[in-house]
Amino acid sequence: MKLISRGSVIGAASVIALALTSCSAAGTTPDAGGADGAKPTVAFVAAQMTATYFQVMQCGAEAAADKYGVDLDWQGDANWDLQTQTPLINAAVQGSPAGLVLVPTDPVGLIETVENIAGDGIPVITVDGSLDEPVEMQNIRTDNLSAGALAADALAAAIGEKGTVLVIASFPGVAANAERVDGFAERMAEAYPNVTVLPTEYSEADQAKASQKAAAAITNPDLVGIYTTLAPASAGASAAIQAANKSGVVKLVAYDADPSQVADLKAGIYDALVAQDPYGLGYDSVERIAKIVDGSLDPASLEYQEYVTAFIIDRDNVDSDEAQRYIYVPTC
Repeated sequence: MKLISRGSVIGAASVIALALTSCSAAGTTPDAGGADGAKPTVAFVAAQMTATYFQVMQCGAEAAADKYGVDLDWQGDANWDLQTQTPLINAAVQGSPAGLVLVPTDPVGLIETVENIAGDGIPVITVDGSLDEPVEMQNIRTDNLSAGALAADALAAAIGEKGTVLVIASFPGVAANAERVDGFAERMAEAYPNVTVLPTEYSEADQAKASQKAAAAITNPDLVGIYTTLAPASAGASAAIQAANKSGVVKLVAYDADPSQVADLKAGIYDALVAQDPYGLGYDSVERIAKIVDGSLDPASLEYQEYVTAFIIDRDNVDSDEAQRYIYVPTC
């Protein structure tokens, strides 16, 4: 996969670095620990706060905050919704944080907001999701194209490399989720000619809607597999398969690795899980903001795009030490 080079987005990092320098000269740097000894604050605005995935991400963020001596202002909405996330971002920025980590819920709708925040001298790192323009300092997320390909390999193996399968995604137009679909579809097309991939269905990150989509698809006698690209869709598809008494008949490969999903994997409901690294995303992003604040990291030295690799958990490796590293267990 071709990464976006630092040279192609150096302007964004340079603007942030220049703004930080200018604010420092004027005595208006975002709180980096004043004379009163107060710790600098890193604001972190997530989404879908009820999801285990983001609870694990919070654990990573808190661990980094503790290690690097910053206060963490962690907040987010229960839903994946631009309209409810935007006020949370605005409120976090009003507190003059030393930096902001953001899980963007809209790749277009948040561009201007993030650009303005960065222009005010607050370094911004986006994680998990992404923006359609590189206006933030860095984006860190799963290599979703390759993860989608891994999911295709796993589902193809489960169905004997033939039959009809369905993909249930989140929203059309969300780049990270689209890559999960594209990587899957491209791998199926190039490696498994006897597998038919139906048009993608969208759940709007809603478990009930995903369950409805899956239940309707299961009525197709040719359907042998489902691939879901996010946890709510995974839970919805799992529920529909069980309600139709199709466990083990309709194979299910799904994003994320909540403990309940791992239990269902062992029980034969899932055939493989695409596990990400939410702890690492939370930890690395806060660590980098903290190091920029204390002057030990030059923001211009960062590559704009950084990908982390997904890991496939199946019944053969689920009890291995390596798989345990990727199961989403909030431990903080």
